[in-house]
Amino acid sequence: MGVVQYHLYRLEKEGEIVSRRRGLYKRFYPILVFGDRELEIMNVLAQETERDLLLFLMQNPNATQKELSGYARVSPSSINWHMQRLSKSRLIETKHEGANVRYLIKANPAEMLALLKSYHPAIWEKWADRLADIISG
Repeated sequence: MGVVQYHLYRLEKEGEIVSRRRGLYKRFYPILVFGDRELEIMNVLAQETERDLLLFLMQNPNATQKELSGYARVSPSSINWHMQRLSKSRLIETKHEGANVRYLIKANPAEMLALLKSYHPAIWEKWADRLADIISG
């Protein structure tokens, strides 16, 4: 692990790659391939729960925290935590309607799906039927 880290940090210092940290994970990307926005999307797509929540929101715009919690099978407080992270990433928008909180995709769904298809093909294959409905709908 130490040798890999050494070479990654050296490549980053030389401007060949760029890194992005999200939570406990640090990911490395080739320089000049992605813009800042694409890097942010790629970083989120690498996180299973947040990726699944984004894909659910593409299919179910204006979903509530309760709907997301039921779908992801995690507590409402966990949904709140994930949605705050997605909001800070500027990928979703939060709407407060009385006691309900609703969420909307703020980023371009086509851009997110293109990145998912190109750089996470196993996930794309798993979601292919559902994603086809999103694209055609």
